[in-house]
Amino acid sequence: MDKINISLTYCYGITALQHTFDFSNKNMPVVLYAPNGTMKTSLAKSLRDYSRGGVPKDLIFDERESACNVEDQNSAPVPPESIFVVESINEKYSSERISSLLASDDLKSEYDSIFNTISKKLDDLFKKLKKQSGLTKDAEASFCDAFKVSSTAIIDALARLDREVNSGQYAEFANVKYKVIFGPKVIDFLKDGDIQVLIGEYTATYDKILENSKYFKKGTFNHSNAEIIAKNLKANGWFDGGHSVNLSDGDRRMEIQSEADLTAAIQLEKNQILSDPALQEKFNKVEKAITSAELRELRDYLVDNPELIPELNNIDQFKQRVWIAYLIANQTDYLSLVSEFDSSQVRLREIISEAEAQQTRWENVVDLFNRRFHVPFEVKVVNKSDAILNSRSPQLAFYFKDRFNGVERQTSKDALDQVLSNGEKRALYILNIIFEVEARREGNIETVFVFDDIADSFDYKNKYAIIEYLSDIKNDPLFHLIVLTHNFDFYRTIKGRLGIYGANKVLCSRSENSIALVEDNLSENPFADWKDNLGEAVKLIASIPFVRNLAEYTGNTAAFNTLTALLHIKAASEAITVSELRNVFGSVLNAGSFYEFDRSDVSVISIIESECEAIMNIYPDELTLECKIALSMGIRLKAERILIQEIADPVFVNAIQKNQTSKLIRRYSNALDADPAIMKTMQRVQLMTPENIHLNSFMYEPILDLSGFHLQSLFAETSGHLAQ
Repeated sequence: MDKINISLTYCYGITALQHTFDFSNKNMPVVLYAPNGTMKTSLAKSLRDYSRGGVPKDLIFDERESACNVEDQNSAPVPPESIFVVESINEKYSSERISSLLASDDLKSEYDSIFNTISKKLDDLFKKLKKQSGLTKDAEASFCDAFKVSSTAIIDALARLDREVNSGQYAEFANVKYKVIFGPKVIDFLKDGDIQVLIGEYTATYDKILENSKYFKKGTFNHSNAEIIAKNLKANGWFDGGHSVNLSDGDRRMEIQSEADLTAAIQLEKNQILSDPALQEKFNKVEKAITSAELRELRDYLVDNPELIPELNNIDQFKQRVWIAYLIANQTDYLSLVSEFDSSQVRLREIISEAEAQQTRWENVVDLFNRRFHVPFEVKVVNKSDAILNSRSPQLAFYFKDRFNGVERQTSKDALDQVLSNGEKRALYILNIIFEVEARREGNIETVFVFDDIADSFDYKNKYAIIEYLSDIKNDPLFHLIVLTHNFDFYRTIKGRLGIYGANKVLCSRSENSIALVEDNLSENPFADWKDNLGEAVKLIASIPFVRNLAEYTGNTAAFNTLTALLHIKAASEAITVSELRNVFGSVLNAGSFYEFDRSDVSVISIIESECEAIMNIYPDELTLECKIALSMGIRLKAERILIQEIADPVFVNAIQKNQTSKLIRRYSNALDADPAIMKTMQRVQLMTPENIHLNSFMYEPILDLSGFHLQSLFAETSGHLAQ
C-alpha cells in the first residue's frame, strides 16, 4: 500500500472527512497534529471499527447513516486486518497473535506431527465412546469431569487407566446409559441426604443377601462377571469344543455343558437375589422416593437394572467405573492411543528440552521492552516450552527489585495496576503492542498502524523509547505508520526523529461542518522564516509579539512599550509608523539578522486592520500561523476599541500598565448598562486571543490550536459591535 484514501461520514461526531495518507516516499510515516476537540480520537475510533469489520456510528444522532471507506491507491478496499489502531491506552488489551511468535519451526512441526497422530487416535476413540455412552456431544468434557482433570490433561488421565482396562474391571457397566444415571438433575437427586440413606439401606441388604449366594461373592465374582464369562466362553467356542464348567456352591458342584445352561443358572441366581423380599422392600422405598416426572426415566431404568442401585451409594466413583467400562468395550482403540502416547514421551521430552534452550522471538520482545522502557519492574516469560510447543500465549511474570537489598519479588498483573503510575501502565500496554507488531512481522501481514496519542503521560525517557521503537518499525516495508497526537511538542519531536517532511506532516483543522487534514507548512522555527521575510505584511505583524518578548527579556523598555502599543490600544498606538517599527526592530535584533523592510509613514495599526480584512477572505482551513496571530491581534485591538468607547473613562484606561484587555473587560462587566451581547463577545475574545505568545518550546501551540473558522467568526462578530 503506497497510499490509503479514507472517507468518513457521520462517524463519532465527524460530519465529513476525506484524506489521502501517502507512504510512497520511502515509506515515510504520516504525523498528524490535532488540537483537542478536532475529532482526532473520533478518527482513530472509526478506523478501529473498520479494522474489526464494523461500521462507525454517530453516538448522538444515531439515525444518521454512517460510512467509513478505506481504499488503497488502486481504489481497492483495504482489508480490515491490515489496519491496526493503537489506542492511547487499553489496559485490558492483549495481542491474540503472541502465540505465533514460536521458536524453531522444525521443532514445532515435529511436535505438532506427534500430537496430530495422537489427536487423531483420541478423536477416533471418543467417537466410539460417544456412541457407547449415548452422549451426542460433550463426551470429552464428561470424561474430564468424572476424573477431575482439565481438557489438556485428558490423554494423561486415559493413560493412567490402562491397568483397570486391561484387567477388565467394571466391564459389566459398559451398557449403562450415561445421561440417564449422570444427568445434572439426577446427580442432584442422588446426592440428597435422604436418598443416600435409602440407597445405603438397599446396599446393606443387597450385600447381606450376596453373602448367602450359591455362586456369587461380593467384590470377587458377581452376576455381571459371570455373564461376561459366559459370553467369552461362547465367543471362543468353549462348549462347542466339548468342554464344560463347574459351578460350586461350597458343598457341591454342578457341571454345566452348554452356554444356555450357564446363562440360565446365572439368571436364576440373579433373580433369586433381586427378588428377595427384604431387598424388594428396600427397592420399593427407593422407587417411591423418585416422584418427579423429570426423574421418571431413572426410575424405569432402575426397575430394569436394580443391580446398579448399590453403585449409586458413591456416584463419583460410579462415574469413573462406567467410563472404564466404556474403554474396555473399545479396548482396541484405547490401547492403540495409549501405546502411541507412551512411545512418543521420550521424544516429546527431548523436544521440550530443546525448545527451552532456544531464544524465542517473543523473548526478544521482552528483552527489548526491559532494555528500552524505564519501569519499576522486569518482565519475564514463565511457561516457555508450553508457549512454544502448544501454541499457548506466553505467560508473563513481573518482578519488582527491592532498591535496598536487590531482592526480586514476583507480583501479579492486578497488583501492578494498583501501584503503577499512568505512564508506567501505558508502558506495560506498549509491551502488548510490540508483541502484536512483531507477530504481524512474522506473519508477513502488511499493516497500517494508527497510533493515537501513544506517548501521552509518558516521562521523557519512555517518550523517546517509543519514538525509538517507531523509528525501528518504519523501516519495515510491511508497515506504514500514522501517528496522531494532540501534543505539539511530541508532534515536533516525531517530525524530527522520524525524518518526516512535506505532505506527511499534517494539521487537523475543523470548520463548522467538517474537519480537514491540511499540510503543515510551518517551518521548524517560524520566527526564523518571518524575520527573513518582513516585507510581507502578515509576517511583519506576526513578528511583533515575538520581538516584544525579546525586548522584555533583554530589558529594552522603550522597544517593549512601543510594541505593546501595537498589541493594545494606547494613546500612542495610532501614531506608530512602519519607519518607527523598523527602528524598534533594529534596537532589539542585531543588524543584518533580519530583513530590513522599507520605511514608510503608514500607521502599523492600519496595516494590521487591512491585513485582517484580507485574511477574512481566506478559506479557514488555509489560515497559516502568521494569519492566526495577525487575526488574533486584530480581534483584540477591535475589542479594546469597543470597551474603551463603552467605558468612556480615559483616566482609568491610561492608568493601565499591564493585562489591559482583562482589566477593560472586568471594568465593563461591572457597569450597570453593560450590553449582554457585547459582554458575551468580550468573554470569547478573552478566551480565544492569548495575552502573550511566549518564547519556549510551546510558543505557538495555543494559537495554532485555534480554529481558523472560529477566529474569522469572532473577528466578524467583534467588527459588528464596533460598527454599531
